[in-house]
Amino acid sequence: MSFTFVAMTYNLWADFHLEQRRDALTKLFTTRPPDLLAVQELRPVTRDLLDDALPEHQRVDGTAGWETQSNLWWRRDLFSHVEHGAEDVGILSPDAHLFWARLRTTTGQGLVFSTAHLTWPGHPDERTDHVNRRIDQARAIGEALQRIAGDHACLFTVDINDIGPPQWELGNAGFLDSFTALGRHSPVTHPVVPTVATGPIGTRLSPLASPPKAIDWIFARGPLAARSSEVVDFFHDGRAPSDHYPVVATYTL
Repeated sequence: MSFTFVAMTYNLWADFHLEQRRDALTKLFTTRPPDLLAVQELRPVTRDLLDDALPEHQRVDGTAGWETQSNLWWRRDLFSHVEHGAEDVGILSPDAHLFWARLRTTTGQGLVFSTAHLTWPGHPDERTDHVNRRIDQARAIGEALQRIAGDHACLFTVDINDIGPPQWELGNAGFLDSFTALGRHSPVTHPVVPTVATGPIGTRLSPLASPPKAIDWIFARGPLAARSSEVVDFFHDGRAPSDHYPVVATYTL
C-alpha cells in the first residue's frame, strides 16, 4: 500500500531579528503545515513557537541539541514515533549531531526521518587549516544512516553549507535529492532577499555579499518516490520568516 506525504526542511536563523519575523514564521506554518518538518538553528523560543503553530504535530521531546540545534516534527494522525537518536558525526558546534527519528505510518510502513546542519565554512578551525569539514561529516552521515535505516525508507534533510563535495558523498552513499530525482536543478535557498536584517550586505569575514546558492536539501534513499519539490518563496507583511528559504518535497512511500 502506498503512502504519500509532504516533508519540509528549514533553517530558522536562530533567534536573530526574531521579533521582526515572529509573525511571518507563525503564518508560514499555519498556511503551509507540512506532514514532516525538520529544522536547523533551533532555539527554545522558536521550538515553542512551532509547537503553537503546529498543534496537530508531535516532535522529539529531547534536551541539549534537540532544543538548541535541530528537531523533527510529524503529524500525529499520519505517523507514530518508534524511537529516536542523535549521532556524533563530527559537526563543529555544541550539541550538533545527526538527529533522527524512526516513525511508522498509519499504513504500517517504517521511515527514518533525519536532519543535520553541517559546519559553516567560516568556522575558526576551517579558516586556520582550510580543510573542508563537511566532506567527512557527510561521509559519516551516510554510514550512520546505513546502520540506522539499512535499505529501508530514509529521508535526510540538511543545511549543507556547501555546493559540491558533501553532496557528492551523499550521492555516492545512495541518496538522491528531491530536485535531481525530478530531473531538475534546485533554485536558490540562501540568502533570502529582502531580509529584515539591517546593515551592509557583506559579512564579518569579508566585505563581499553572500552569493546566491542552494544549500538546503531533502535527500531520500530506499522505497521513496519524489512527486514534487519546491523552494518556498513566502513573505508575510513584506517580511521573510528566515534568511533561508524552506524546501518542501512530496514523496510516496
